[in-house]
Amino acid sequence: MADVIQFPKRPETQTLHFDEKHAFGEIGGLMLSLVQERAKDDAPFTLVLLGGNDGFFPLESFEPTPEGFEFAKIAGEIALRTLAVGHDNWAE
Repeated sequence: MADVIQFPKRPETQTLHFDEKHAFGEIGGLMLSLVQERAKDDAPFTLVLLGGNDGFFPLESFEPTPEGFEFAKIAGEIALRTLAVGHDNWAE
């Protein structure tokens, strides 16, 4: 009797849609943005970096509360300044 070889199942591809809650700006072709999954007010706010090799790179998530939104904005401003300093050093 022949052996049956099970092929691994492909992982499901899931498409998520996000609403941009705050755009921080662009540095050297990378854009920093705060997003939340569309139509899900209980989904966390996520600070993402757009561009580069990965295209979409989540940096950090924050609670879906007004306080979480404010913390995310503060963290985004800090991250943008850090990117700006790094870009200035890399561009030289």
